[in-house]
Parts: sequence; C-alpha cells; structure tokens
Amino acid sequence: MRKSIKEIENVLHTHGYSIDTIILNVMKTFKFKTICRKVGFQKQEGYSASEIVNLMLMLPLMLLKSVNAFYKSGFQHVSAMKKDNLYRLKNNERMPWRALLLAVAKQFQCLVNSEKKIEAHSAFILDDTTEAKTGRKIEQISLVHDHVSGKQGSKLGFKNLTLGLFDGKSFNPLDFSLHAEKRLKKARHRREQYRKQRTPQSAGAKRVRECHTDKITNGLNMLKRAYRKGLRANYVLVDSWFSSKGFIQTVRGMGKKPMHIICGVRKDKRNYI
Repeated sequence: MRKSIKEIENVLHTHGYSIDTIILNVMKTFKFKTICRKVGFQKQEGYSASEIVNLMLMLPLMLLKSVNAFYKSGFQHVSAMKKDNLYRLKNNERMPWRALLLAVAKQFQCLVNSEKKIEAHSAFILDDTTEAKTGRKIEQISLVHDHVSGKQGSKLGFKNLTLGLFDGKSFNPLDFSLHAEKRLKKARHRREQYRKQRTPQSAGAKRVRECHTDKITNGLNMLKRAYRKGLRANYVLVDSWFSSKGFIQTVRGMGKKPMHIICGVRKDKRNYI
C-alpha cells in the first residue's frame, strides 16, 4: 500500500463515513451493474457481485490494506456484509476479473473521450515489475529475478506484467498477468505449495496456465484483447525485452492503421536497420 494520499485524507475529513455514497455515485456513472451483467460477473444468490466489489473498492479510499483491516476499523458499519462474502468472491474461480477490468477501462474512455479521438502522444504501455511475497506456500510462487537488485536480485514472488493505456492525459490500467520463473529449490518446499483443482475452462484455471506462459505471448494477447475492445493508440511503448522480430511484426500488423513501436533494443549480435 502506498503512503496515505493527501487528497484522500481531505475527503475523509470532509465527508466522514459518506465515502460509500461517493463510490456508489461513481459506480452509477460507470453503469457498473450493467457492466457486471454483460461480462458475466455475477453470483447466484446473496449479495450481488457488484455490491461486493463496491465495498472492496472503498478499502484503499479508507486507507485500509485488507478485508480484515476493514472489519477491525471504525468503517465496518458502512455495510452489513460479512467478510466471508468478500472472501468467497475473491476465491471464486469462475469470476471473469479480466473482462471486468477491461470493460471498466472501455467505459472510462467512453466517458472522457466520447468522440473516440486518438491523441497524438497516446500509447499502449507494456511493462513488468517484481511482486515480492513472503509466503513460500503461496500457489505458483517462485524465485524471480529483480534486475534492479543486480546479480543477487532473486526474490520470492511473481513478475507482474501490466498493460496500460496513456491517452495523452491519464494512464488507464487495462490488463495484467502474473508470471512464475525459477521454481523453489527444495523439493519439500515445492510439495508444500498450495494447490487447487479448477474447472479447466474457468477464469482461474486460465490464470494459472498464463503463469507459465512467456511474457511476450501474454503481452501480445493483452494488446489484441484491448484492440478488439475498441481501444486505440498511436504507439506501443515497451522495453528491450519485447524487441523481437515476431513481437514487432505482430503489433505492426494489428488494424488498418498500424501502430508505431517505441522500444529499447537488445545488446547482442543482431543488426538493425
């Protein structure tokens, strides 16, 4: 969690516990319930999925780090919902979180750019970062290289590959995938890792398979999904990891008006023209 943001603190001091009303008004503007229904983000009974997500979205705005922290805070009276409702939704393998995020991003662009104008400096930005973790029993956890730390930079965690859209004014997250790298060294530690049986076609099972798919393939899949959703930019901005011939050709072949690519180049024996 980042340090407390001053603007959020000011809202809390001014509105007190009415922060839930602020969130609900934003969700109405986004037509969030309709989006949830369209992408199949729904439950059969109890609180609706949109109601639970609304509560989850309030947590960072209340400067809370977790569901457990919420139910120990003075904000818990905001909702009569029990914490098990939130945990069950988070653990539900069928929930299409990716489709929900992409649909919300699309709706944001429709609200701020109804004319669908492509700004001159707009760009899809694809980059990865190290997500360090402390529990070696976490499902699919591995040792990942952190280039910021140099040769001794292996850490327990994941690589988080994220796609975002810079529209000339704001950065809008669109998609992400978690990646495993080197497996844990000790066989005993690998056996102790959490495992869960999932329906092969479920969203959760697809995420697990993605964890062991190379970042270039996943990155291209993210770009294609965003493009099919109608999101557009003039450039694709990546680092040298993605500067392969296949990646460049695929991106340049997307759509009637090809996007330009801005990237570093790998310092090896290849020649560039």
